[in-house]
Amino acid sequence: MTSAEGGFAAAKEGLKAVSGQTQWINSQVSAGKLALDPEAAEKAAKRCEEEIRELARVFRDARQITRVHGLGDYPDGQQLAQRFQDKASDPQAGALKLVRDLQDELKKQADAFREAAKDYRTTDEQNADDLRRGMQ
Repeated sequence: MTSAEGGFAAAKEGLKAVSGQTQWINSQVSAGKLALDPEAAEKAAKRCEEEIRELARVFRDARQITRVHGLGDYPDGQQLAQRFQDKASDPQAGALKLVRDLQDELKKQADAFREAAKDYRTTDEQNADDLRRGMQ
């Protein structure tokens, strides 16, 4: 089952967008082009962590469709139940995998924000040292 077959093409694209943002933040931090105020970075990281917690609730809800009952014993009902179950648990493109992947990416993004704050502190300390040396 591909992501389009699983009905989660838009979710996959959203995950790619978040991943791209995380990569951009990390590349800017690594290049010394991004240093965030520690308070702002912490707020951004905490927002990512709030989303991770919300996704945990989504994950619990999505797990319920891995066991679909009540569609009857006829082949059509069983096939439909299996399709719902596959959409939830497909290891390549299922809902559960997408939720976990997004949680992982948001964790990386929270870490990237905190790393940008470290660079801010380092730059701030370096500037303070330079000023002190200049005053002497």
